[in-house]
Amino acid sequence: MRNLTETAYYTRRAINWAILAVIMYVILRTTWTILVAVWLAGFPPQAPPPNYKFGKLPAIKFPQEASMSAQFTYNLETIEGKVPNASSSGVVYFMPKTPANLLALSRTQEFAKRLGLDPKPIQESKNLYRFDDPIAPLRRLRFDIVSGNFILRYGFEQDTGFFTEHNFPSVEAAIAEAKSLMQTYNLYVPDIAKGANKTTFLKLVGDKLVKTTSLSQADAMRLDFFRQNVGSMKVFAPNPDEGPVSFVYSGSRNAKKKILQLAYTFWPIDYQTTGTYALKPSTQAWEELGQGNGYIARAPTNDSTTVVVRQVYLGYYDSFDPQTYLQPIYVFEGDYGFMAFVGAVTGEWTEAP
Repeated sequence: MRNLTETAYYTRRAINWAILAVIMYVILRTTWTILVAVWLAGFPPQAPPPNYKFGKLPAIKFPQEASMSAQFTYNLETIEGKVPNASSSGVVYFMPKTPANLLALSRTQEFAKRLGLDPKPIQESKNLYRFDDPIAPLRRLRFDIVSGNFILRYGFEQDTGFFTEHNFPSVEAAIAEAKSLMQTYNLYVPDIAKGANKTTFLKLVGDKLVKTTSLSQADAMRLDFFRQNVGSMKVFAPNPDEGPVSFVYSGSRNAKKKILQLAYTFWPIDYQTTGTYALKPSTQAWEELGQGNGYIARAPTNDSTTVVVRQVYLGYYDSFDPQTYLQPIYVFEGDYGFMAFVGAVTGEWTEAP
């Protein structure tokens, strides 16, 4: 009996000590996590010093028809009450160009044939070829045989009768169908597969498609597929609402008219080849915006010339035109959908436009 009593006694003590050890571990771990967070808040890690690996960078080329920021006046109303501080340096990524390939045209012809187009090419420029559909003359493919970028489009403006058909799949089914098509033609690259997507409903007004609020009111459905974030920063196209890959579906049962447009513009990034560059202070970028040196990516919908800016942060700019480097930009977001970009790399390390 004595041995059993002693065993029970020591077992209870062992259990109590084990429970105490677990409680102490949780307390110490929580305390350590809080202390680390407080320390990092007060003493954030320093960004790596710039190495300027690529020398002077070409100036970011915003669209030639760009709406510049001089037409607006700006009021800053951020949570901080000022322009928030940004990193003193940023990473720039090399974007390699696809070399010319003797087999590129034959591969493009095969791609056109699989899409139901006449594989006989019509050369429109040095690298750009057009392929027509002998059955549906309004359906055409324009393909850059060097970059691999293309646009497949049905000229619905000249044939709007089929918009009375509303044979739409669900949004989820349409997204799945678009992904499947991209996978079939080896277009679903990791940067797109890991990125977000967005659905926009469109209504035919005259011979144009404009946004509407729901699928029940829609005559077409647009799907945009965006790049994944680079690091922790978003990647923005000239139009931030448009992804580098987009589909526009109609509700037609005619397979030739179902995809009104498939646009694919993708420039690869070499994530292993990077350089670090000094960035402008956020206050300087704010001044440049007010001086008219910013690009208006999205004008405010209220048509006012006075813009309230609520957020300022860093992102990357991914042009629809070829560029050698993926460079950081300052992004300014405001009321009524306003968004503007300002190049972030310091002027001394950027070539004149």
